[in-house]
Amino acid sequence: MLNKSTLEKYFLIGSFLYLVSAINNPVISTDLTSLYKIITFFRAIAPYVLLPILIFYLIFINKNFKIEWIYLFFLIYILGLFIGYLINPLGFSYHINSQDQIYWLVCNSTVFLYFYTIRDKKDFNILILKIFIFLIAVISIKFLIDVYIEFFVEIHNRDRVINFFYNIYSMSPNRLFLEQPVPRSSGLSRMTILLFLFLYVQLFFVKKKKYKTIIYIIIIGFLAFTLFNLQNRVTVFFILVLFFFSIFFKISNFSFKRKIIYTFLIFLIPFVMHLNIQQATLKVLKIVKAEKIEINEKNTEAEMIEALTKKKKMNDEKLKDLYEKREKLKKQQIEDNKAINRLKKQRLLLKSSTGRKELWERTLKISTLNNFIGYGPQADRAILKENVSSLYFYSLLCGGAISFIAIFFITIILFFKSIKMVFINNIFKSQELFTCFSILFFPQTECSNQHHLKF
Repeated sequence: MLNKSTLEKYFLIGSFLYLVSAINNPVISTDLTSLYKIITFFRAIAPYVLLPILIFYLIFINKNFKIEWIYLFFLIYILGLFIGYLINPLGFSYHINSQDQIYWLVCNSTVFLYFYTIRDKKDFNILILKIFIFLIAVISIKFLIDVYIEFFVEIHNRDRVINFFYNIYSMSPNRLFLEQPVPRSSGLSRMTILLFLFLYVQLFFVKKKKYKTIIYIIIIGFLAFTLFNLQNRVTVFFILVLFFFSIFFKISNFSFKRKIIYTFLIFLIPFVMHLNIQQATLKVLKIVKAEKIEINEKNTEAEMIEALTKKKKMNDEKLKDLYEKREKLKKQQIEDNKAINRLKKQRLLLKSSTGRKELWERTLKISTLNNFIGYGPQADRAILKENVSSLYFYSLLCGGAISFIAIFFITIILFFKSIKMVFINNIFKSQELFTCFSILFFPQTECSNQHHLKF
């Protein structure tokens, strides 16, 4: 017979899985005409179902009440969103249909309540983290397979090699999976970096297991190569920081020689492969198919010369001009093959903010109009008509100064806790695998947008 602690464990695991199933699946309609639509609706209402159940569990069963700064500031963040929802000084019409905002308020409250309930259960928190990593792994692997299938299909059908994955159709905003939008490049990058870091941390604890280490390095190197191709600037910048961290910071029992070898295999080789993927693949195709492969579907000047010469329809002056163009093309191809020029073409080095700067400026201007009160959850979609792409600007626009200050203090607290664990408790010299992973992944969550808090 199951005891009380086992039942509580199953209840909390089931609650977590049910809550996660609602992500990116808000209540849109109550059409229950098919089994799939019934399942979709059942997933969507998870926050509504779980909120009263978790309140009952906390008050009458768990009975573990304690004020902690992180949870207090998160509660203040939600309070700011609620105030923004109630007060509408500019009369924005989206408040007339408040179902969407109520849904996101309930989502935030349910997530807060769930993690507040399990905050003191260390072993259970690790179990939830393992489940979360597993779910992210399944989702990211599915969509990475889609990306690579499209990559190889392009090569096979069109003899064309995609330089990087950023604009690939598999991550198009119009593409759906199970009636929901697929992850964009930024979302897939963050899921992939989670897997990358989880496996990367495993290397700290692999002792005298040569073959296991080799397998880890191959998989981690492949994930790094994928991240470079996804071209998400925040993620790649994080990898660059991690590269220097790995070399100069004291990690477990790593010798300097071992760290150099690992960083060379995990970071440098995948990056060089990324820079040369187009040229190397085209050369392999030429060898395999024993024929010339057209780059970007354009005929070379050399082929034009050969065809026109055979037909004897050219005069000497025109032929000379085409030969000059061919030589010029050869020189250009030589230049294009240089790694430094390929590096310059990376999206990572674009000076453009891809519209974020303008969105943030508009956010500041709109926020001042109502004295930084806020406009409620999802206000960026309603007012800006776009995702504001920043946790801090999202909290300012939706919850006003109250939510912004709360998020700022949450960041500060987590930052100093991490500093303490790394430099005082020497966490990277211990055997705390999941703590090491969480500390490394924390900066990624801080650099991402509001989706991490809006559910």
